[in-house]
Amino acid sequence: MNPITPFSFFFGKDMFRHAILLSGITIIAWFLTQNGIGLASYFFWISLIMISTIVIWRAGDFFSPAASYIQNKHDIPQSIKAAVIDAIASSFPEFCVAVIAVIMIGRAEVGIASIVGSALYNVLVIPAAAGLVAASPMVISKEVVWRDNIYYLGVTLLLGAMLWLFPNEWGAGVAILFLLAYLGYVFLLQRDFKKSKNQNADSHQPDILDDKTEDDDELELKSEKKAWVWLVSMMIVMGGATHVLVESSLALGDMLGIDGVLMGFVVIAAGTSVPDTALSVISAKKGHYDAAVSNVFGSNIFDICICLSIPILLALAMSGEPTAIDLPQLGLIWSLIGATFIAAYLFWSNNYTLTKAKAGMMGMIYLLIILVAFSF
Repeated sequence: MNPITPFSFFFGKDMFRHAILLSGITIIAWFLTQNGIGLASYFFWISLIMISTIVIWRAGDFFSPAASYIQNKHDIPQSIKAAVIDAIASSFPEFCVAVIAVIMIGRAEVGIASIVGSALYNVLVIPAAAGLVAASPMVISKEVVWRDNIYYLGVTLLLGAMLWLFPNEWGAGVAILFLLAYLGYVFLLQRDFKKSKNQNADSHQPDILDDKTEDDDELELKSEKKAWVWLVSMMIVMGGATHVLVESSLALGDMLGIDGVLMGFVVIAAGTSVPDTALSVISAKKGHYDAAVSNVFGSNIFDICICLSIPILLALAMSGEPTAIDLPQLGLIWSLIGATFIAAYLFWSNNYTLTKAKAGMMGMIYLLIILVAFSF
């Protein structure tokens, strides 16, 4: 087999050319940097950021049909699949960022900032992207808006409260509280799942939709075992690419004189949110509007509750010390809370319909918040 074939298959024909181009730029920039041309180092780190983001994006694309296959095998409703299965795997880059920040480089504030930035990106940019590509205004079920959005808002307020009450360090108590919050969310999903199955049994109607499209044919999944292999493999790929993304972003920030917290809030957050964007856009194009929105809230809840708590517990087990926190930019948290309220209103108004005008408004709000963050 041609050694280039696996890479061509992974990136796809169109994206493969871009990946080759960026790889060439990275190699040339590295060579020039080694020969004392300092300006080339900017291109080197920027190219690495772009390549790692593309890898995360493509890994998320391969994950989507595998998750759909498992969903269909186990008769899982669309909203449950999006809020749990999609959210866990698509949030794996954020989990890796938190592990790297807390355990490997000892800067938990970078991990927190990236998760807050990712949540902000998810709640504003992803619905905006989904709304703009949808064939019609996105009519979202009342259940998704009230269950997922309200619970996510509660988790966001919990995060703000923990940073307010414990601004210097987080230990097992804070981590366990976040874990309990996520278990509560899973309980709500399981309750709704049972309710959905009972209703479908009474009406003799299937609860799920067939996700099979021409885009899914590239994997040709024929067994659940193969689907799980793809899931795990893509999570490993996303983990490695995330490590490169974090190191490259922090290095570029040092060169530009930008604090690592802001790089985490903007650059790392956007890079790790690419899988979420891809999954929601795919769902919106298929007309699965509940899935497109559930993925946003489910991913954010997982980011805050799991991606923060597990690394803290791991660090505590390894060192016996609580995780030090140094996040002076608490305004980032309040911007997320404010954006969540705005998103909730936009989802709730007009009979739970997200129009293209609303989608454009959400995108503009995100850009405004980023500009304000850099101005300080």
